[in-house]
Amino acid sequence: MTDFISDDELLARYITSSRWYRKSDQTVKPDAFVPPEDPLELSTTRHLNLSEDRIWDIGQKIATGQSRNLHGRADIKVLHVILQSLSVVSDPTLCNPNHANIIKWPDKKNARKLLALELAKNACFLANPDQ
Repeated sequence: MTDFISDDELLARYITSSRWYRKSDQTVKPDAFVPPEDPLELSTTRHLNLSEDRIWDIGQKIATGQSRNLHGRADIKVLHVILQSLSVVSDPTLCNPNHANIIKWPDKKNARKLLALELAKNACFLANPDQ
C-alpha cells in the first residue's frame, strides 16, 4: 500500500446512517461528511487496487463493527477534497489496509458544515447491493 494519494483517486465514505442520504433521489447529505469532534478527521476507504466486492466487504465489516447498517457509500475524488483546502492521509488499519482520513478541518463547526456541503455535492451515492 502506498502512502502517496493521487488527486484522481476515489474515496468511499460508508453510509451507516439513513440520515446521511436521500432515499428519494439517492443523493448524499452533508451530514455524511461532517467529521466527529475528536479527532477532527473523517474516515474513508481508498478504492486503490480494490474490486467492487472488496470495497463493499470492507464497508460491511465497518458497519457491523459499529453495530450499524450499511446503507451504501458516497464515492468522491480526492481532488474535490483538496479543492476544499482539506487533505487526505493514508491510515491503514488491520481490517482496512486502504483506510484514509480526511484532515485539516477548520475549528469552527459552521465552517466544517459548509465544507461537508461541498463534499456532498461532489459525491456519488451508491446503494448497498445486498439490501
